[in-house]
Amino acid sequence: MLDILSNTIKAAVAVAVSPVDMVVDVVTLPSTALEGKDAFGRTAKRFQQVAEAIDAAVKPKREDL
Repeated sequence: MLDILSNTIKAAVAVAVSPVDMVVDVVTLPSTALEGKDAFGRTAKRFQQVAEAIDAAVKPKREDL
């Protein structure tokens, strides 16, 4: 039960912080383009963390079954 709450909080915090990552990605877009890296890598990584936290909150652990 506590895992569901902690993973939900992790997802909410990651969503709340994602606009900051978006701004950083937009500001660093010229240098990122010159280096040939993924343009919105920070934002994509943050949303991947959101997806993993939501997935962990929704799926029960084996010991809970």
